[in-house]
Amino acid sequence: DLEILPERGLANDNLEFTLGLPFQLIINNIKKHHTLIPTVHVIFDEKDPLANDLVITLPNNGIRLYFDSFKQLLKVIEVADMSLLVLKYCGSIICQSGSVPSLDKIDHCFGATNPGVYDPSNQTFQLKFRGLQFEFPANEALINLNPSGINPVNFDVAPLVSKMYIYIGNSLYNASAPSVPVHYLAGNVLVEKVEGVVENNQIDSVKVTLYYEKLVSNMRGNQHDSRKKSQVTIKLGFSCQHLMALLGSPNKVFYKLSDKMKIHTPSGSRGANNEKTNNYFLNYFNLGMDLLMHGTKHVLMKIILHTNFPCHYHFNIYQRCHFSIKIMSHSEGIIDITPFTKWEAISDLCEHEKPVVVTRSSSDNNTNPFRPT
Repeated sequence: DLEILPERGLANDNLEFTLGLPFQLIINNIKKHHTLIPTVHVIFDEKDPLANDLVITLPNNGIRLYFDSFKQLLKVIEVADMSLLVLKYCGSIICQSGSVPSLDKIDHCFGATNPGVYDPSNQTFQLKFRGLQFEFPANEALINLNPSGINPVNFDVAPLVSKMYIYIGNSLYNASAPSVPVHYLAGNVLVEKVEGVVENNQIDSVKVTLYYEKLVSNMRGNQHDSRKKSQVTIKLGFSCQHLMALLGSPNKVFYKLSDKMKIHTPSGSRGANNEKTNNYFLNYFNLGMDLLMHGTKHVLMKIILHTNFPCHYHFNIYQRCHFSIKIMSHSEGIIDITPFTKWEAISDLCEHEKPVVVTRSSSDNNTNPFRPT
């Protein structure tokens, strides 16, 4: 059973599709309920991942989830087949498996306050509420034209709902992804933005703006949720203890078992591969970053920021890190490098003509590593 929550989403005690939740979290929740959600399709524009929404389709459950392609936050929930679900609203059952609610049922449960609108492009009758829209099949011959442009429809037999949408605001077509819900921040820290600190056209540190939950007490002693932001600076050479004090414990620590890039170092400095002195990564999946630490000195050597584009080998492991690094270019002036900057725009700043090709022979990922950059 799922409860319909206008301007919020669909939810029950175990599963929630809440507007504003990150793509990664929705996928992880679906994985936990694989017996109830056996089939999942991810749809995106392979040539231009930013051109259209990122969509998760649950064909066996009749649900489509639309994510903003830039923020990767849930924007719109579509129930394309209501006969596959049991839906409730304020304790009243809207529909059960195998049945579809009629216009009369929607009027009874939601109390329609205005007539519906006929959409001639889709030949549907749309009944709109704030943050909620129902669509019904309609025949243009049944439309009573009126000069105001709002065409109410009179039906001899009440039509059945064909689709339902949940979104933020008054218009489905102008809906945008809200910020991450406060309840998700309980125990979680997320990144709002990362700014590169450039000195002498070199980057040795980044400023990270974090946001998280802060519990606030009011005059009566009641507590309510609010957001709090803080800014920390991460600089190359920082110790492991210093980094954990700023960012908290990592989600995972990964030790490099072998360093394939040692072939490019002078032969005298390669040495034997000693597992105790291998470099290691502090993986912050929620922050969209990795920190490479020196195996013996335990100081920061490299900062890796993830863009989380579809087709990438690490897609859906990390949340997208919204970084901004401004670098001076002799030909273009100041270039602002973001997760959406293409290689052609920054190739002149790099010593190599093309990115390094990483071959993963043990992986099933055979896609072009440069398809989206």
